[in-house]
Amino acid sequence: MFCILFVKSCTSWHSPENGATCKPGSCGENDQMCECLLTIEHRLTMMTTNPPMLVRPYNGSLYLYNDTNHRFPLSDEKVAGVITGDGYGSRLVIAINGKFPGPTIEAYEDQTMIIHVRNLMHTDSTTIHWHGMHQKGTPESDGVAFISQNPILPGKTFTYKFTAQPHGSSFYHAHIGDQRSMGLYGGFIIYPKDKFSSQPQVGFTVLLQDWNHDDEPETLYQRMINGVYDLSKNTLIEPTQSVDGANFSRFHMHSALINGKGRYYTGYNDRYNRKTFTHNNAPLETFEIQYSYSHRFRVISAATLYPFRVYVQGHRELNIRASDGFEIVRGTGNNSRDLIVESFIIHPGERFDFTLNANQDRGTYLLVAESIEDLSKKTPPEYHAAEAIIRYKGTSSTYPNKDSSAHSRCTSSTPCVTFNCPYLYYPNYDNRLCITFDEANSNERLSKFKEVQIADETLFFNFAFPGELGNTPGSVNGHQFISPTSPILTNEKDLTTHCRNTDCGEDKICNCTYNVELSSDRVYQFVLTNLGNGRGWSHPVHLHGHYFYVMKMGFGRYNKVSGKFLTSTTDIECIGSKNYCNSARWANINWTNAGNSIPGLQLNYPPEKDTIIIPTGGYVIIRFKANNPGAWFFHCHIDLHNTNGMGMVLLESKDKYPHKDLSSGGDSSGKRSYHIIFLFTFLGLAFSLA
Repeated sequence: MFCILFVKSCTSWHSPENGATCKPGSCGENDQMCECLLTIEHRLTMMTTNPPMLVRPYNGSLYLYNDTNHRFPLSDEKVAGVITGDGYGSRLVIAINGKFPGPTIEAYEDQTMIIHVRNLMHTDSTTIHWHGMHQKGTPESDGVAFISQNPILPGKTFTYKFTAQPHGSSFYHAHIGDQRSMGLYGGFIIYPKDKFSSQPQVGFTVLLQDWNHDDEPETLYQRMINGVYDLSKNTLIEPTQSVDGANFSRFHMHSALINGKGRYYTGYNDRYNRKTFTHNNAPLETFEIQYSYSHRFRVISAATLYPFRVYVQGHRELNIRASDGFEIVRGTGNNSRDLIVESFIIHPGERFDFTLNANQDRGTYLLVAESIEDLSKKTPPEYHAAEAIIRYKGTSSTYPNKDSSAHSRCTSSTPCVTFNCPYLYYPNYDNRLCITFDEANSNERLSKFKEVQIADETLFFNFAFPGELGNTPGSVNGHQFISPTSPILTNEKDLTTHCRNTDCGEDKICNCTYNVELSSDRVYQFVLTNLGNGRGWSHPVHLHGHYFYVMKMGFGRYNKVSGKFLTSTTDIECIGSKNYCNSARWANINWTNAGNSIPGLQLNYPPEKDTIIIPTGGYVIIRFKANNPGAWFFHCHIDLHNTNGMGMVLLESKDKYPHKDLSSGGDSSGKRSYHIIFLFTFLGLAFSLA
């Protein structure tokens, strides 16, 4: 018998495999522990189960492949067992507890989480990272392959144990290779102790993903390196750009999904050369709201590459409540006010909570997450967006059409406001204003911003693709990251891929396990840059083990009419003859590295975050206190950039690592998991005998 003690009730499990499966409601608010199981396996989209049969979409319903007259729509029970994706074809995905994406785990702040992960994939190893959890005292449960643990081998089970902190919208996802792109992710919502009585906390979880019909993780990565081709036309597919001209890497996006569902749009030019789109009528996720009530939406980007601009059809005002779990507003003190916008941009790894006032005509509307690609020159036309239905309670379940008036509501006299832009301007004809993230302020009652008002040390990190033609890998300060062969958290002495001064430098590109040591309790100021000849792509950078304060964002120079990027910021000077920007300093010698002489620093209630976009040609200044010993991965959250080497490790307070007796952060044989199980089994037996 496997029995967890020290909770109000004792759950008897014979093994992790027959316990609770992490469904919402698995964790009670008054429980001290929350325990459940995630089973990882491969599935195919657009297939029924028992027996397996191919299905096709039509008019928002699913039909068996041979029901060509669409006479017998599948029952709700049958549909619940089908992974639809965008309804196009049938491709391989990774399912969690039979679902795609995995179940949203709902827990409560400060609960002890015990989550068993069973890998039933036949040939692939995996790990799970709990994105947003700080893992204070439990760095071995951070879930990064070869940083905090060895991968979980096929057929093995591994147990993660950590404290649910901090509160807010987070998610879990694979952290080995590019498995997230196949669906190995799910929501992770931590309800706060402080109920924020003026705001609803229970709401809707919205998981976003960009979607490709053909490519699995390794294929996606190889195509980023070698190029994407249209084999029907024998042509090279060029990467797209955002409105400012910043590049997206080679990952051809066909559509996008909300909670694993989407519609595939195809476009053509009509006889008047107007762009026209049709879609395949695949079923969408539906959120039911009640008139005159305020509803919370927790939007989480599990995307592989692309940012999305999120808006709600027919509802001009979204009240942004939180980002990466931390409450935000505009202004401080008596000048504090709600952050009301028409839309916001979310990048891979970010989370945004907004509340929607249900005050429009009762009916159905679309929640839309459009790619911020500039697709104006695509032939034939393409449209890439994730969509879900927002239905007022008591109205019929009709499918709304795409909002053809979405742009007309933005006028020169009443421009639309978009939050979290990775650039400063939209083209004039869009009638759209940008608010960058550093214009927000923290609304956290217990914010500890005063402890970072003076920095002890400043470090510059350039996230970019520098190098000579033919050798421009993803890197941080010119170091293309190479994973260790055993977890650096517990086996640093075994590291064989050290960074050597002879190989790395201002004008060199090197391949190694790039790491920097941080001293305990010092306040670090990181200047995250995207400069030099490797700039041109915006990067959402995620810090494990911490949140940080966003002190300032610095941008380059733009054409205010067209919105196009012109030149990089002049605030920072790149050092070196090749302009790799592997080393940098402030251009103004009066901007001291440790002080507050930098103009524009947000010193009063700066917003907290754990993932921030670094604009091309610009920089972001963040601060945090090194008060969490561990080996923390610090990387671009675009899967393909991370796999290509755009990451590093922060070795923090090495002398204070917890669990120093562990021989491995994640024993791939599952021994550590079973040792925990044995311990609880023994305790349970002793308790029953007593």
